[in-house]
Amino acid sequence: MKVKEAIEQRRSIRNFKPDQVSQEDIKKVLEAGRLAPSGTNLQPWRFIIIESEEMRKKLKSYTLNFVAEAPAVIVCCAKLDANQYSQRRIVELHKAGAFKGTELEKMDFSNYKGRQKDEEEVKAYLRLNAAIAIENMALQATELGLGSCWVMMFNQQKVKQLLELDDSLEIVSLLPLGYPQEERSQRPRLELDQLIVDWV
Repeated sequence: MKVKEAIEQRRSIRNFKPDQVSQEDIKKVLEAGRLAPSGTNLQPWRFIIIESEEMRKKLKSYTLNFVAEAPAVIVCCAKLDANQYSQRRIVELHKAGAFKGTELEKMDFSNYKGRQKDEEEVKAYLRLNAAIAIENMALQATELGLGSCWVMMFNQQKVKQLLELDDSLEIVSLLPLGYPQEERSQRPRLELDQLIVDWV
């Protein structure tokens, strides 16, 4: 399947067959997230995979029923202290030749601190980076014939307590995974000319 086909075929699936998703396929989905781009190569995403019936039953109290009824749920988190590694990550990029042919190639990153951000800006930045990984995973799931749904309707504190997550992790999204119960048609989308503000 080509990327364009995965983009066109991806749907938010809310009804799943009970069939289990293989760990091999879950790992392929996670690998797509791992390979996502991120600002300064921070890679702030972290994942918890919920498969057991017992844990999914507990999860059901803190989110929408269909999420916990999926055979697997990927809890997608942002590591809130990832920014402390920005200098190390940018040096890695520099050594890997990522900046070749640009003005960044000649910069000295030995004391790189990046633009100063307040706590809320940092959180928003890390969430945005995690979101890129989540979309990669949704597209990979589509290629594998799996359905997924990006869900933000859950109780952050209760799910964190259930999974015993510390304060360094913030849950960005729950991503239920499973085989779709039925084919779904394309959702309504605005036309491209309604989205282009200007072309200068």
